[in-house]
Amino acid sequence: MKHEIEVRKILSAVTPSGNLRSRESNTVEFKESFNKNSTAKYAKTMAAYANNRGGYIIFGVKDNPREIVGLKSNNFENLSQEQFTDAINSLFSPAIDWECGTLTIPAEQVKTVSNVRVEKEITEIKIGWLYAEQAENKPVIAQKSDSGEKITSGDVFYRYRARSEKIKYAEMRRIIEERTSKEREGLLKLFEIIRKSETANLGIVNYSNGKITTPYGVDVAFDRKLVSQVLKKAKFIKEGSFDETVGIPVIKVTGNIDLVEEVPVPEIDPDQGYPYIQKDLSEKLGISSQDLYALIYYYKMKEAKRYSIGVTTSRSGGQNFKFSQFALQFLEAKLTELKSNDVEFDKIRTAYKDRNK
Repeated sequence: MKHEIEVRKILSAVTPSGNLRSRESNTVEFKESFNKNSTAKYAKTMAAYANNRGGYIIFGVKDNPREIVGLKSNNFENLSQEQFTDAINSLFSPAIDWECGTLTIPAEQVKTVSNVRVEKEITEIKIGWLYAEQAENKPVIAQKSDSGEKITSGDVFYRYRARSEKIKYAEMRRIIEERTSKEREGLLKLFEIIRKSETANLGIVNYSNGKITTPYGVDVAFDRKLVSQVLKKAKFIKEGSFDETVGIPVIKVTGNIDLVEEVPVPEIDPDQGYPYIQKDLSEKLGISSQDLYALIYYYKMKEAKRYSIGVTTSRSGGQNFKFSQFALQFLEAKLTELKSNDVEFDKIRTAYKDRNK
């Protein structure tokens, strides 16, 4: 809707003779008609817009004189957006984000008979528009040649006033500097998130091989099918378009992700991989044995091989549990959270006391 409002604004100012006051510019280009065979020409203009601040191609307007004539055919309305997208993205990369639409505006026509002016008539004429977004990752570069539009593979076009031309040094340098600055800001934001997390239990996910690299020198591997399943069911929301969380861009995962099989944990020496008994954990965490038992019970840590392993004693034949470094780190993080939430900790203690009821 915002694009229609903007196009109407561009077309609203006219001279007494009926010509448009708006001129072609860094963000506006007029075309009298839409021709599918001119896709390369439109793509070149759209790439130039994408490398600058974005812009419109408006169809149904003569450029000289600047007169609104409307679309005379249905070529624009019959445009296959899928085919058009494939065509422009086969010429330029990265992909150009674009939108299109039509609108009608009132126009005054004068009826004449034998060259004699008879009366004025108000009619509706149709206008089409394409809008190319400013590229997120500049520069947009030609990836193949088109002799008709003098496009050579590797060309970078930029919008200068009312012309789409090969980019000059100053603009290319600015694009490179802006890209470097954006990457630097992104890294600083990531480091700030890590700093504010108050935990060392962070890792890096590599979606190509399904591995999570942890700070402890242990790589946790997920089945690549599971990673693929998550990515297929993940909906990525653009920054600012998801209102439930204010102020931050988000990734919202929708749908049910079903884990078909348990991720195997390699067999290791219990004394090396699980060095702590419950008494050790209690002392290291500085909490009572009862509070430790309650936490282990509430978070089901004896059921997760990542945190614990059952060891059969030779004397009684019974089973005791030993706990891993991950268990210690997990409990440290939970206790940090519970420091300011006595109500939640009491809930955990109560759940443990009532476990056999």
